[in-house]
Amino acid sequence: MKPLSLCLMAVIALSGTAPVMAQAAQQKPDVPHRVGLIDMAEVFQGYKKFEDLRTALNAEIEKSDAEAKVMIEKLQKLQADFNKLAETYAPGSPQYEQAEKALLQEKGSFDAFRAATQRRLARKESEMFKIVYSDTTALVSQYAEYFKYTVVVRFDRKEIDDNTPPAEAVQRMNKQIVYHRTQDDITDRVLQVLNERYTKSGNGSAAPASAVRPASSTTRQ
Repeated sequence: MKPLSLCLMAVIALSGTAPVMAQAAQQKPDVPHRVGLIDMAEVFQGYKKFEDLRTALNAEIEKSDAEAKVMIEKLQKLQADFNKLAETYAPGSPQYEQAEKALLQEKGSFDAFRAATQRRLARKESEMFKIVYSDTTALVSQYAEYFKYTVVVRFDRKEIDDNTPPAEAVQRMNKQIVYHRTQDDITDRVLQVLNERYTKSGNGSAAPASAVRPASSTTRQ
């Protein structure tokens, strides 16, 4: 018995997989691609929740600055007292050592307060951006599912006009999106729903995400 030729073996293999491939094609029909665009910077700027979180963070920064100001004033006074005392007492004397110790302790307390405050505020700022980003991406996912967008891309919706500074114009000319249909820009609708949910939640944390539906069946971005 002669061995099968390579061509014959290939035909047999393909004939066996053809029905499976045909069945898979029937089960998973191709979905037309639809690309949506969103200006995340504009969403952040217009989201009421982000504004409230930023206001609260700024208030905390001002409070920390006030506390630091008191500590600095105390440190300056100790420094002035120490400089005056050093004119009378020599280094190594009990009075000199005591004043120097108090000055160094106060300086250490201030440095520790400043470092801890910077870390705490940086964490809060990072958390603020994470919250707003999470709210936005969750809603974008729902919006895309409802309106059958297969991809949503970040972009800068600002265009070049006569008032655009030259440096900014050059930057905008480097945008990845050169042309888009107005109806594919979902920024306004996403921002509108985010603010509606935040308002209904009583200016607390954003309400749980629900199905994203337009005001009427004919309303679409």
